[in-house]
Amino acid sequence: MGVPQADIDLAGLTLFSGLTAAELDGVAQEFEEEHAQAGKRLSRQGFEGSGFYVVISGEADWLIAGQHVDRSATTFGMPPKPVTLRRGDWFGELSVLFGEPAISDVYALTPMHLLVLPGHELEGFLFRYPKVMFQLLKGEARRLRDPERWK
Repeated sequence: MGVPQADIDLAGLTLFSGLTAAELDGVAQEFEEEHAQAGKRLSRQGFEGSGFYVVISGEADWLIAGQHVDRSATTFGMPPKPVTLRRGDWFGELSVLFGEPAISDVYALTPMHLLVLPGHELEGFLFRYPKVMFQLLKGEARRLRDPERWK
């Protein structure tokens, strides 16, 4: 297991910002890499999450009940805009943390490069890397407050 650090700039992702070089190396050892082709379902609504995903490259569609999740809460009077997951975004954490089925589907729109942490390892990982836990918390708060400003 582990991600070759030279291939991925983890420090360039908001989730891992503020980590030392040694911590970044440790983080890279905990994640697995996954490559997905366009059209692949990465998360399935109604099924318990199997992992925590971080997007390194590519784009994914986020759907709830087969409908695009939109950002209408922050764009009053404007047409809804679908949420597209891109570099630095993450998903799967809520299903894993709550031990509940996912409330959404995530489909790769383009070929994707992802980092994946197996679900049963997420809690321990967050306690080992409190700076990542804090960034995750801030990201969740942004999603609630203003889905337009995820990063």
